[in-house]
Amino acid sequence: MIRQEIIDNILERADIVQLIGEHVQLRKSGIRHVGCCPFHNEKTPSFYVFPQTGTFKCFGCGEGGDAIHFVEKAENKTFVESVKALARKANVEIEEEQETVEARQNRLHREALWIANKQVADF
Repeated sequence: MIRQEIIDNILERADIVQLIGEHVQLRKSGIRHVGCCPFHNEKTPSFYVFPQTGTFKCFGCGEGGDAIHFVEKAENKTFVESVKALARKANVEIEEEQETVEARQNRLHREALWIANKQVADF
């Protein structure tokens, strides 16, 4: 389990423009950067990166989030894999804690609820 303080530190140190720039050709447009979305085909750029907040948003497909979510989606990684990849890039050492039985049960319960919710939404 990775503590929230470590995740926050990684997000603060991650350069989201450089990270997304490895996957998308971005151009500066005022205080933000814009390019074509890597998650769907488009001819007119609708993908925006906001360096001040460390977030991105595609106004074409609706995808958005922070650097961790971008790595998850663009590189098809899990949350933990994405956090570790960003930690390596940002030179942040991750101290993982052993998950207690109670914390594991809570996590599995949340995951089951997410799966059930997704199945209902797909239906």
